[in-house]
Amino acid sequence: MSTFTMCNNITSIPEGLFKNNLNITSFARIFYNCKGLTSIPEGLFKNNINAINFENSFTGCSGLTSIPEGLFKNNINATNFENVFVGCLGLTSVPEGLFKNNVNATNFGSIFERCTGLTSIPEELFKNNVNVTSFKKTFEMCTGLTSIPEELFKNNVNVTSFEDTFSKCAGLTSIPENIIELGKKVKERGGISSGMFWYCISASNYSSIPGYMK
Repeated sequence: MSTFTMCNNITSIPEGLFKNNLNITSFARIFYNCKGLTSIPEGLFKNNINAINFENSFTGCSGLTSIPEGLFKNNINATNFENVFVGCLGLTSVPEGLFKNNVNATNFGSIFERCTGLTSIPEELFKNNVNVTSFKKTFEMCTGLTSIPEELFKNNVNVTSFEDTFSKCAGLTSIPENIIELGKKVKERGGISSGMFWYCISASNYSSIPGYMK
């Protein structure tokens, strides 16, 4: 559903835009590369309880400065959030409860890739997402990040991919040992954690990270 793809003149979205579209299952690429978009109404997807796919929904929306915490509140059936906010350069923070109700989500690959303005990650961002299998490139090239919360992936017991999760996050000053251990365990179970911390060269413990992770 690429309805508004590359509509650079769009600066805002009416909150009731999809109010009556109760049967929509995919919002993939809906506002892809809408560089002029500066805000998203919190109730935009309020009535779309059948939506399962939000892949690339806001990719390249570089004018966005914030995400409403309740944006996906009612989308309890959603499974795919891959690339949802890739390249949203104006984002400086992420609301902790953004994915709170998305308990069926399985794919968080590249959700904040190249969000270079992002300076922090809420510790409980993925607390309820126990079914997620992929964190591939989730924070790749988030050069503004300086730290990773120790308990960020505490409840994500079904992960099979940490591939390039924090790749090129050159601003990180240290990497929690327990996060490194999680990467090791995924590899031991036959999953992928290669490049998990590739080029995180500012981290004080970078030299002690296993070679396949960097």
